[in-house]
Amino acid sequence: MPVFFSIGFRPFFASGTLFAAIALMLWGIFWQSGSNILTPVGGMLFWHPHELLMGFAQAIIIGFLLTAVRNWTGLETANPATLCLLFASWWGARCIMALGAGLPLPVIVISQLITPFLAALCIGVPIIQKRMWRNLFAPSLLLLVALLDGVMLIHIETKQTLPLFTANRLKTTKPVESRPALMLCVLPIILLIVGLIGESLMTHPGQWGSGIASWPAQCLLGIVSIAHAYRLFRWHTPGIWRHPMLWSLFVFYAGIPAGFALLALNPHLQLGSVPWHMLTVGAMSGLIISMVTRVSLGHTGRVIVHDHIILTAFFCLLASALMRTLGVALFSLHPHLILGSAVLASISMALIFLRFTLIWLRPRPDAA
Repeated sequence: MPVFFSIGFRPFFASGTLFAAIALMLWGIFWQSGSNILTPVGGMLFWHPHELLMGFAQAIIIGFLLTAVRNWTGLETANPATLCLLFASWWGARCIMALGAGLPLPVIVISQLITPFLAALCIGVPIIQKRMWRNLFAPSLLLLVALLDGVMLIHIETKQTLPLFTANRLKTTKPVESRPALMLCVLPIILLIVGLIGESLMTHPGQWGSGIASWPAQCLLGIVSIAHAYRLFRWHTPGIWRHPMLWSLFVFYAGIPAGFALLALNPHLQLGSVPWHMLTVGAMSGLIISMVTRVSLGHTGRVIVHDHIILTAFFCLLASALMRTLGVALFSLHPHLILGSAVLASISMALIFLRFTLIWLRPRPDAA
């Protein structure tokens, strides 16, 4: 067990993938049968997107940042006791969201904010100690996401509703990205998040998120889509298709420009939740499992290469994304499509969890 809590990616990659496998299966059962297996905060329709973003994605991000900042600074980000506390608070937050529909609002909000705030402190202190000011974006991102989460929970409870990896593997030169091009990929998203938070403080009940359909938001989304498509074009090299660890990053990253483009066009095409699932299932989840496999192998002293289990997980998630986006766009929101997509995504996460459980529990093979 001490090995499990020796570095951030071990407990949080394990927790995130296991939780996602369970949560996606529960979502598929609910959509197919309508059975209320849980008593979640905000109901199942709120719990599903909230937990895949603020639960699953947050766990992977925290695990990655705790590991990355330790490598950047050479300082410890969280000792075993602190990791145990983070681990317990994250799982406690998941239990409250799944079963805490009747709890007081302050209890719900505080439970969800403890983990990201504590994680931001853990990674912020060593960054400040080393005066690596440009890396303060990492704890700032966690705090911004926590703020957005708090705002959403208050609204719902008050009824207001890749390139470096490629270059290293193929022994090629990493494409040089201009700062303006990178800013076009990031700044509009920050403006949208800030805008949504501001909107939430001024709108009436039931209007949360309506600003995403405004023409300024559509312009920002269009800019982000074009900027990410340009990055993808610059990164492409034919050699990636011989390595699943590389083409998986490329294919899943393509969900970002596609998702933002569909989101910008959604007021005109009336695609419902298809753009959001392109971004979450197609891009976010895919990039997460690609990164989880690479980090889990590389940071435990193992060869970074795919096997049949990892490859099957990639294909299951890709099929899930296509079913939930293209399938729904062509054949409407059929319960069997939703169930099939949820089951495939759950299988993908379960395969990653089972494939790496022993790796997360055991010490590095080259450890002294």
